[in-house]
Amino acid sequence: MITIKDLKYKIEKKFQKIKLYNDIYGFQIQPNSKLVNGISRKEIDQLQILFGFDFPWEYREMLSLFSNLDRPTISINPEDETDITFNQDNFFYQYPEDYEKSRWIIDELNDNKAEAELVLTEAGFDVSKIVGFIPMYHHRVLVVFEDKYLSPVISVWGADIIMFGNNLREYLKYELISRIR
Repeated sequence: MITIKDLKYKIEKKFQKIKLYNDIYGFQIQPNSKLVNGISRKEIDQLQILFGFDFPWEYREMLSLFSNLDRPTISINPEDETDITFNQDNFFYQYPEDYEKSRWIIDELNDNKAEAELVLTEAGFDVSKIVGFIPMYHHRVLVVFEDKYLSPVISVWGADIIMFGNNLREYLKYELISRIR
């Protein structure tokens, strides 16, 4: 089984090969980006207090290994290649700084709870064992269960909710390796 540590290595190798595209809209990860060092166990414990529940083991491992990218994402306007924008927001939400800023997606998730539960149930998860949610990145949310070995990630856009990974490793692999050209 691939670990979060293995994924970190593979992600950074992938980032070395990234090419920027000037024919697409939206932010892209810059070539040679690296994953910023993680946070301490004590800081992770403090975040669990902020959220009010214990984190899944894989999320704790991720936070201890890396917390973000070392460079902002970049957007090149396809109609004017000199029009370049750097995203000033972090790639992943950073806690505790982004706690309030990320609450909008929790509100959206609560407004569409039935849709989220249906998606998770269809994926084989017992929604009666959910203890909370952790916004990860834009519309991606880590679902936290009583069982700390579970770490599915969903994408939430209003009532349009889909599975984005049956576990955190699957999500990171898709988001940071497979989707990047």
